[in-house]
Amino acid sequence: MKQPRMRTMKVTLALASALMTVLPLNALAQEDLQTQQVREIIGKLHVSGVTEEALANQSIKQMVEGLKDPYTVFFSQEEYGQFSSSLENNYVGMGARIGIDDKGVFLSEVFAGSSAESAGLQRDDYVRAVDGAPASTTSIDEVRNKIVGVAGTKVKVTVQRGDKELTVEITRKGINVPEVYSKSFTNGVGYIQITDFSSDADEDFGKQLTDLQAKGLKSLILDVRNNPGGLVDTAQNIAKHFVKEGVLIHTRDRNGVDDPVLITGGTELSIPVYILANENSASASEVLSGALQDYNVAKVIGMQTYGKGSVQQLYQLDKDSALKVTVEEYLTPNKRKVNKVGITPDIKVDGASAQLITALQTVGITDINVEISKHRVTYNGVEIGSGFGNFRENGKLYASTRGLAALVGATITWNEATRTVDISDSKGTHAIPAQTDKLIIENGTSYVNVDLFDDYFPQLQVKDQGENVSIRAVKGN
Repeated sequence: MKQPRMRTMKVTLALASALMTVLPLNALAQEDLQTQQVREIIGKLHVSGVTEEALANQSIKQMVEGLKDPYTVFFSQEEYGQFSSSLENNYVGMGARIGIDDKGVFLSEVFAGSSAESAGLQRDDYVRAVDGAPASTTSIDEVRNKIVGVAGTKVKVTVQRGDKELTVEITRKGINVPEVYSKSFTNGVGYIQITDFSSDADEDFGKQLTDLQAKGLKSLILDVRNNPGGLVDTAQNIAKHFVKEGVLIHTRDRNGVDDPVLITGGTELSIPVYILANENSASASEVLSGALQDYNVAKVIGMQTYGKGSVQQLYQLDKDSALKVTVEEYLTPNKRKVNKVGITPDIKVDGASAQLITALQTVGITDINVEISKHRVTYNGVEIGSGFGNFRENGKLYASTRGLAALVGATITWNEATRTVDISDSKGTHAIPAQTDKLIIENGTSYVNVDLFDDYFPQLQVKDQGENVSIRAVKGN
């Protein structure tokens, strides 16, 4: 495992072994060293320009809260340990990812080499009890909190598999949660998802990119949707696979000084690259997306990103505590503002399934078959985390209106005057009213009766077999 590095975005692991200045002991007469350290760091470094004098006679909590900066955070010793582990994507537990549905909490992924795998647990097992106590069927957090614990301790997990229950004893151990996933489609189309820019995500990215290239990579879809960010030098090292030399980001401190982060010793990936990003893509996700967009090596598909355009630095304090403080704002290589603005996509597409389908169509895969089962969604046989968005209501199948529209190559707009979703293609427009048997709107997202949509767009081929559904279309046909 590499040691954490200097600059960060969502987080920073610039662990200075000592503060820039250590105050003399006689300065501690009125308050403890931690408070003095926090005042000095914020008063000398915070991007707002606040002074030490303005922070006089304030507690740590008052100083941090007074900044109104959600990214400047004080960590106690325990919180700092948890934070450091999260930077390296390390957790102590059984080594499985969990999900939830109407039947309860289930294992959505069992990590290779984990205690869960050794104990024989499998994907789709439902967690029914932990140490003999019934497991919640409505809260992932409650189940997770019972399973995680101290490395080396044991926990008994009871799972339901089909109509059988089995109980296994698991020894908790540290696990490095995967943050890079790659898949291959036909025609040399590669897909890489980055869930977090942790300390080793760049190494994993490089290995998986090499594997895709060995298979004959001709185009790449890079997915950073819902990625909250991470270490800037991880983004920097990933950018080196696309850009030979240049600026990754421009940074501006409280004095307006630009200290750019550079890309050096890189290579060029001379194939079409498309980045999937959404409103939850933040920080280092925006650093990478903005840079590749500015250098014209990638197009961004999706929605306006989060807009977290600031840089934090982490300092160790007295009593093994720490302070993460915002020290700079960053701009893209072309000096576009990101903070509270975000990255604007080249192709705007709303909805997870519609975004992925649009990316596949853009790289040349126009015949797309979506297969939906209980806990899986595959696109042309490749399982991707992007669910399609579907459910049943009164015996009828409803699915994401945006996803279905993307499959047939239609556009979708909301008509407030008529309260209809208008779906248009070269042959005309179909207005679908928000009525229970036709269109259901939940949390601003519309789901259309698949049979009705199929009537309007007969090129859509639907095979509904209860828990297993297949939806296929060739764009434009």
